Amino acid sequence: MKKYKEILKIGAVLFALSAVLYFINYLIFGDAHHLLVVFAEEIAYMPIYIFIILVVAETALSSREKQEISRKTNALVGTFYTEVGYELIRIITKYDKDCDKIKSEIVNVENWDAVKTKTFIETAYQHQYCAPKGTEDLVIIKDLMLQKKGFMLELMSNTSLIEKDEFSELLLAVNHVLEEFRTRGELSTFDSADIGHLHVDVERAYRHLITGWVMYMMHLEKEYPYLFKLALRVNPFA
Repeated sequence: MKKYKEILKIGAVLFALSAVLYFINYLIFGDAHHLLVVFAEEIAYMPIYIFIILVVAETALSSREKQEISRKTNALVGTFYTEVGYELIRIITKYDKDCDKIKSEIVNVENWDAVKTKTFIETAYQHQYCAPKGTEDLVIIKDLMLQKKGFMLELMSNTSLIEKDEFSELLLAVNHVLEEFRTRGELSTFDSADIGHLHVDVERAYRHLITGWVMYMMHLEKEYPYLFKLALRVNPFA
């Protein structure tokens, strides 16, 4: 309510100022008819002025807001990979027998263009996690995920990340693995079906980790070349 009162006060002041300026014009030139014609023309054009101002202002504000949200979101994406993603990728690739196919394609990521990126992402979505049938990999992944559960919960509560389609899929896939570990109990009690189910969940998260990392790298290369060079040095696939 206070905000609207301030707006009304500003409006009243501007209307009063306009009236004073019209009155001064009349005192100087003494042509009331001309003033009425000008005033009528201004009133007639007012809807057009308002439309133009609203469209231009809204477009500019929307574009600036989107850029700011994108900047903050990608900063959080980078934090995710630093805190969880890189280590999770290193663990999973250690146990992925077919990881060499991914590594051989991703080694020259700094020279990629849009076509190469799209092709690799399509390949990554078809990649299968060839893990051992036991729980050796799951034990290490579980330890990491439980250590980072607080961090994951904070990310899940961030609405700007959830609204970002690509990263929300990754976040949900990784968080699902965490929830499985939190609710299923000790791995030593798992039968082959439970282990197989968990490996499917890890495979889903793995694909999103790979594609999400590539897209994040492409963003860095375009917007922050100095951060891109740093990210290349900590390449989890190297």
